[in-house]
Amino acid sequence: MFYKRFFPALLVSLTVLLLSTYIGAADAVYEGAKISSVGFDAPQNLADSSYTSYSGASENASVTVSRNDHIQFLYVVFDLIPEEWSITDNLTGSSALCGANGFLHEYVDVSSIFGNDVKSVTLSFPAGTVIADIYAFSEGDIPDWVQVWQPPCNEADLLLFSSHSDDEQLFFAGILPLYAGERGYSVQVAYIVQHFEVYGQYNHTRPHEQLNGLWAVGVKNYPVMSDFPDLYSESLDGAVSTFASVGVTRDDFSEYMIECIRRFKPLVVVSHDINGEYGHGTHILCTDTLRKVLEISSDPTQYPSSAEHWGTWTPEKTYLHLYSENQLVLDLDVPLESFGGKTAFEMTQHGFSYHKSQHWTWFYKWIYGSDSAPITKATQINGYSPCYYGLYQTSVGYDVVGGDMFENIKTYAVRHAEEEANTPPETEPIPPETDPDTSETDPVESDTSDTSQSVTEPDEPDTLTKDPDDSKKDPDDKAKPSEDKTLLIAAVVLFCVAVAAVIVIQGISVNRARKKHKRRTNR
Repeated sequence: MFYKRFFPALLVSLTVLLLSTYIGAADAVYEGAKISSVGFDAPQNLADSSYTSYSGASENASVTVSRNDHIQFLYVVFDLIPEEWSITDNLTGSSALCGANGFLHEYVDVSSIFGNDVKSVTLSFPAGTVIADIYAFSEGDIPDWVQVWQPPCNEADLLLFSSHSDDEQLFFAGILPLYAGERGYSVQVAYIVQHFEVYGQYNHTRPHEQLNGLWAVGVKNYPVMSDFPDLYSESLDGAVSTFASVGVTRDDFSEYMIECIRRFKPLVVVSHDINGEYGHGTHILCTDTLRKVLEISSDPTQYPSSAEHWGTWTPEKTYLHLYSENQLVLDLDVPLESFGGKTAFEMTQHGFSYHKSQHWTWFYKWIYGSDSAPITKATQINGYSPCYYGLYQTSVGYDVVGGDMFENIKTYAVRHAEEEANTPPETEPIPPETDPDTSETDPVESDTSDTSQSVTEPDEPDTLTKDPDDSKKDPDDKAKPSEDKTLLIAAVVLFCVAVAAVIVIQGISVNRARKKHKRRTNR
């Protein structure tokens, strides 16, 4: 029979289509790209895949990048925060500006800027730019390690004040993977000190470790930091005195922290233990300053410059690490679906693995344990446990259920969704009916002059100024499935239809065979 011969073949074909669609979604690769430069010292460092080596730009410095196939996107790892720079398609001469956000690790969507057939581009950098690596990727999925940062939050569900790069992975262990990674909340990290330079000595490692660790635990919004140097002290007075010695005052701390609160408008704020965990003066100064600015952040006469620019704000909740009142205990040992079943604590351990420059400290054993007694759960940590917080300030009531910093709080996404649902749709007014007898108007003389010259098409701009990330700013983009996903869904549907058809037809065949066998038996 026809269906007996061809349905098995159809089933096999659909299966092959399904598998090929799934397997075809491969990561883009950077191997095979050619990179040459002009005006850079140590140009060999531009393509050695190591952020610990770097190359500096002089006047009129540029880098030419090419692939035999086409360039889908670039990933540029700077060593110092860059100024704006430009990218040019060497075939068409079209250009675009990049670097407006000042990201240390910058993703550049070349195909979005110039189209899909770009094989060679030139990157032009101002003097003083320092670059660690440049990667030029082929077509394919963006690898997990490539960081596609979003700008800092306009509205942060959670704002974490972390004194240093690595505190967010240690004393605040689990918070970032839980709320940013698993739940997808808008989480903003604000660092009290920067690690680029202290006492004139540049650090070419910790800023990269900071970003790599944040990205690994699910943070998508770029962090912010002050320009205060990393200085050590062991008390509040010691911290005030140490920072004063380099020209940083308590007022500077207050100004920075109140601006963060007003700028990001957080629903929940989290910060250090009042005693600075192990007694670090910067931790103590951070929380002492936070407690003071919470009392005045809604007053426009206090630090009026930031109030005028950002408006005033008071968080709905503030949690302090190890605070003894209104205690909250986080369960950080529950498997998280977004991280393949790993727990929030395990993901934080993974995040701290990127902070290799700090693995010589006692922090390493504190979070990982030893070979003979490894730490695999947050509950195993006794001193400065990352599970314990206290509700320091609230305008939405005290926690009753416990275990969640967002008890009694709806995230911004939920609030906006509810507002949209409650907003009646706009309707166009219906024009009033007119009496044909009274609708006559005076005739209008038509212009018979040639209007072909009165309407001109705008000239194509010589230079494109589109930000590479503009293609991601449309909120509707998230609802558009990729071609791979669309093909995969179609293949699955066809596969299911074919299987159902085969089952039905096989059932018909079996039924006919039974009837034929029954007739023979009756004879």
